[in-house]
Amino acid sequence: MSLITDLPAIFDQFSEARQKGFLTVMDLKERGIPLVGTYCTFMPQEIPMAAGAVVVSLCSTSDETIEEAEKDLPRNLCPLIKSSYGFGKTDKCPYFYFSDLVVGETTCDGKKKMYEYMAEFKPVHVMQLPNSVKDDASRALWKAEMLRLQKTVEERFGHEISEDALRDAIALKNRERRALANFYHLGQLNPPALSGSDILKVVYGATFRFDKEALINELDAMTARVRQQWEEGQRL
Repeated sequence: MSLITDLPAIFDQFSEARQKGFLTVMDLKERGIPLVGTYCTFMPQEIPMAAGAVVVSLCSTSDETIEEAEKDLPRNLCPLIKSSYGFGKTDKCPYFYFSDLVVGETTCDGKKKMYEYMAEFKPVHVMQLPNSVKDDASRALWKAEMLRLQKTVEERFGHEISEDALRDAIALKNRERRALANFYHLGQLNPPALSGSDILKVVYGATFRFDKEALINELDAMTARVRQQWEEGQRL
C-alpha cells in the first residue's frame, strides 16, 4: 500500500495492529523468542530487549472481564486493575497468554494486590518504584531495581545481557521514542493536519509493532508526508 496516496488506510492499519499482532506473537513464540508483558511505561523495556526478548503492552481495554476478576480482587479496586487481572485470568488476552514473564510495578496499592494474585498463574517480577526523582536514595533504589530486573531476565531466559546489547537496545528505543514524538507533535499544527483520533490510532497501535526498525521507518515517512501535505495547503 502506498503511504503517499493512502494515509487514512495507514492510520487504520495502526488501529488494527493489536489484533494483527496476535498472529505475529504466535510466530515469535514458534521461533523461540521470549515475550515479556507489561502494563506500565515505567518498565525499562531495554533490559528484556537486550536479552533478545520482545516486550508487549498487555490488555485492559474493556470491562468484559471485570466480573471474573471480582471473584478474586476486592470490588472497590479501580476498573483498570480489575480489567487487567481479568484478561489475564481468563486467557482472553493472547499477549498475556503467550508472555513468559510479566513485569509489574508498584504504582498503586491496588496493582500490588493484583500482582500478588497474578503470580499464582504467571511468572511475575514486580519493580519497586521510588516516590521521587530528586534525591540520591531514590536514584539508588531505581538503579538497584533495574539490576534486579536484569538478573531476573537473565535467569528466566538463560541469556546474559552484555553492555553492548543494552546500549544497542537503548539506542533503538530512543529512536522509536523520537519517531513517535515527532509524529505526535503533528497535533500542534494550526490549523490541524490530522485528527486526534488518527494520532491515537498510530501512537497506540505502535505498541503492538514488534519490528522496531520497520516501525521507525514507517513513522518517519508518515510524519514527513503529513507535514508536506500540510505545508502544501491540505488541511483536516
